[in-house]
Amino acid sequence: MRFLRYALPVFVVALATAGPAPAAGLLIPEDKKLPPLAMVNHKVVVTIDEQVAITTVEQTFRNHTDRNLEATYLFPVPKGASVDKFTMWVDGKEMGGELLDAKHAHQVYTDIVRRTQDPGLLEYLGNSLLRLRVFPVPPKGDQKLKISYKFVAPKDGSVIEYVYPLKTDGKSTRTLEEFSVNLNIKSRHTVQNVYSPTHAITTTRKSDKEVNVVFERNQAILDKDFQLFYGFGDKDVGLTPLLFKPITNEDGYFMFLVSPQVEAEKKRVARDLVLVLDTSSSMSAIKMEQAKKALKYCLTQLKPEDRFGILKFSTSVVPFRDKLVEANKEYLDAANKWVDGLKTTGGTAIWPALDEALAMRSTDAGRPFTMVFFTDGQPTVDETNPDKIIKNVMAKNTGNTRIFTFGVGDDVNAAMLDQLADSTRAVSTYVREAEDIEVKVSSLYGKISNPVLTDLRLTTSGNVQIHEMYPPKLPDLFQGTQLVVIGRYTGSGHSAVRLSGLVGQEKTEFVYEVNFPTKTEGESSKEFVEPLWARRKVGYLLDQIRVNGEKDELIKEVVTLAKRYGIATPYTSYLVVPDSVMPVVAPSRPGLPRPPGSAPLPAGPSAPIAGGAGGFAPGLPMGASGKPQSVADFAKNQAAGDKGDGKSGLAGNRGTMSERQVRDAIDQLKAEKDPVARAKLTEEVKRYAEQKKTWDDADRAFKGRKDGYQTGQLGVDLSCAANNLRNQERVSLTANRQVSGRNCLEIGGVWIDDAYKAETKAVTVKAQSDAYFRILALHPTIKDVYRLGNHVVWIAPSGTALVIDLNEGKEKLDDTEIAALFAKK
Repeated sequence: MRFLRYALPVFVVALATAGPAPAAGLLIPEDKKLPPLAMVNHKVVVTIDEQVAITTVEQTFRNHTDRNLEATYLFPVPKGASVDKFTMWVDGKEMGGELLDAKHAHQVYTDIVRRTQDPGLLEYLGNSLLRLRVFPVPPKGDQKLKISYKFVAPKDGSVIEYVYPLKTDGKSTRTLEEFSVNLNIKSRHTVQNVYSPTHAITTTRKSDKEVNVVFERNQAILDKDFQLFYGFGDKDVGLTPLLFKPITNEDGYFMFLVSPQVEAEKKRVARDLVLVLDTSSSMSAIKMEQAKKALKYCLTQLKPEDRFGILKFSTSVVPFRDKLVEANKEYLDAANKWVDGLKTTGGTAIWPALDEALAMRSTDAGRPFTMVFFTDGQPTVDETNPDKIIKNVMAKNTGNTRIFTFGVGDDVNAAMLDQLADSTRAVSTYVREAEDIEVKVSSLYGKISNPVLTDLRLTTSGNVQIHEMYPPKLPDLFQGTQLVVIGRYTGSGHSAVRLSGLVGQEKTEFVYEVNFPTKTEGESSKEFVEPLWARRKVGYLLDQIRVNGEKDELIKEVVTLAKRYGIATPYTSYLVVPDSVMPVVAPSRPGLPRPPGSAPLPAGPSAPIAGGAGGFAPGLPMGASGKPQSVADFAKNQAAGDKGDGKSGLAGNRGTMSERQVRDAIDQLKAEKDPVARAKLTEEVKRYAEQKKTWDDADRAFKGRKDGYQTGQLGVDLSCAANNLRNQERVSLTANRQVSGRNCLEIGGVWIDDAYKAETKAVTVKAQSDAYFRILALHPTIKDVYRLGNHVVWIAPSGTALVIDLNEGKEKLDDTEIAALFAKK
């Protein structure tokens, strides 16, 4: 069944060849047979006062060999930064470093690339470089270094951006232990809408003018820069615009970050809450006890000015009281006792329960009315048609009640619960067998307990219009939360962006002055807005397909977006690299053949260490001669097999590991002596194998089902996958990249321009050869292509394909040949 096979993002055991050194500091042994030393930990502490950012970096490296090593420490200094302090002690002596300017650093960078065969380091061409000789690095010992630098964080309107550079080629190393960023922001103005498109940060507000930001991860993958934006302003509700328009005559992309000030809590509005719990016989004893705790938690969060009601339903509906009651001690104590006495029995009367809960709404229109609806099953009593239940709710919900739905377990109609929530500007949540209802409910309730602004609407004035906005129906804005709205805009120039809504029954409007660019010049730091918009749109399209069926025009739009932006969908099988620990160990056998449609074999270490296993280039499939294919031959075969269906050749030859590959990866572990590394890789493979079995079982169970994608485990899985896309806020590395104006796809460890054809003229250049670096010298922007790796097929401006191959190709090119390659067609 095509809709099932890739319904969720395709998580694989991500073991592709990685560069041997993290960018923000590396320690390279003088012994050229040894790779850079492994990074134990990497700690970053940042203070931003107004725009002045002081960054302190502490790194520890480990010598895994049994001898003293002489090494060179290198740290790429961000452009515009000045190094304030550098501290390192060797044998009790403080060492001093040498700061090379960008011109002198250029040769050092290229020398490292030649030695390590890691083109990801070309990211830092044009940066100055701190260099220091270190001796001795003790055997089986660690070496700690600390550096501090200062620069002025760039400001665009009311938005300030901070970036801590890390490797961005997607095949970076990881720390053996901790990676952390601790960032403190201070300002004379109110700090609003702190946001990172790259990392899952935790923010703590000390006040409206001071915010602490933390990211911590053990064995972190250093695969992308740490990027942070924050806005400032003086309105009760702040709006921070992030705008991106790469092409003048096409529509631009916008991201609006919306959040209330901390002090807005003083304006809390009294509210009404109804809790509706399914007590049918299908609720297990464990789930029932968890649900009771969840209800009690909600009751503890009510304020004296609030009112509440509770309904239980099975074959019939039974209320705690016939109407809403005040949230005073007497009623709350009685409610807790009533909840303690709940028992499971009977069927599932979903529509009668919703009907009676909606009827409890007071005629006092000034109070927000919210319903939290728990069910673990599908309707079996009274009205059982999900479409009619939705229609009945919409007809009766004249008071704009928010219905937050909780699906407990997998035996629910996910499509119906999603529609109930979505149509009322609420959200649906699913509690799987291994999860705790109380934890999920408390997390959600903490966010929705204090509405600041309801019935939100965004508009623009002047020559700018916004459209294709996601979410299409803006949810309510709650205290302590941040709303992320992404869409497209036409026109350009100055515009007044208006955010209107209700505080209770009082209409309120906030106006923000925003300048929409005609074109974002150069390499925009906000280019992430476009792929995030595409992911959200695909999520909504998949919801439409799930509810209304597989219509050709919807499928075509999903495939088009998925192919362009590398999105895993039911109709395309793009690889999404998981945000998980990547093992250190390198498998021992390159070049194993891969069946069509499979992901590349594990190949190369993600963090080679001195004295440990060395890395190797990804093994390409075997050719007719019995030897691995060249990059050029591999690309031709892929192009020749592309049928344009999004699932073959260039567009579709990726996916999950085969069972054979899993077995091979396990076999390769036997040669690895490090028990920790072996255990980590085994764990990843085991997790994959279990996931594959789950999907195979689901695929078999799917056949013959009439309710398709809406119910049961499949329905919940699809709902969660679509919801992740609809609410995506951070960029992810995929097997699809925009590079120097070209769209490239990663297939079997080779990056191929998606416009490449089997008949395309090509020039093959050996990676790290004289020709390779001469092209770089004449055309520095080619570093973005090189950073994809050592196996690349990229169409140059002349229309000729530039093929980069680590194992073969021309090692010399004269300037005339290079000029012809880059002459615009």
